[in-house]
Amino acid sequence: MSGSAVVDRLIFYDSEEGRQMVATGSQDFQALLAPILQEAGLLLWSFQIKKVGGQKTVEVLVDRADHQGISMQEITDLTQAVNEQLDQAGQDPIEGEYLLDIASPGLDRTLSDYWQFEWAQAEDAAITVALFAPQHGAKKWTGRIAQLNEQGLTLDCQEQQLTLSFDEIAKAVMAVQL
Repeated sequence: MSGSAVVDRLIFYDSEEGRQMVATGSQDFQALLAPILQEAGLLLWSFQIKKVGGQKTVEVLVDRADHQGISMQEITDLTQAVNEQLDQAGQDPIEGEYLLDIASPGLDRTLSDYWQFEWAQAEDAAITVALFAPQHGAKKWTGRIAQLNEQGLTLDCQEQQLTLSFDEIAKAVMAVQL
């Protein structure tokens, strides 16, 4: 998997119903985004359609291809370009009214796709994982990825290595080093 401009995991989360479903129109929306992101030299970090309190939000998290941080001006320019493309499209790829939220994934970005874990390993970056069930007495671990494969990873923590399958990880984020 590479750091391409399109992700394949599209989730619609309805907080009122407490369930997740595949987002309708999301593939078309990504197709609309791809050339804009490519022209701007940006990549799609994640894409979600959420419904919270009756408001549908299309969340698009983008980053510079070199992961060196994205400026507010780049976010503003991208938002304008996406809105212009949506205005020119014959039909909006997302049904109904929604709020378009384009932002940076931030320093403590969530890692959910395999290529994101590959990137964290290549950068020798510390990550924090929250587990569904405790391992060795703890549900939260911070370390660097020592090994990685399609099934899971080995996290090199301060005093030990912890091997986890992706199914055991509830959430993984970049650990911000201050």
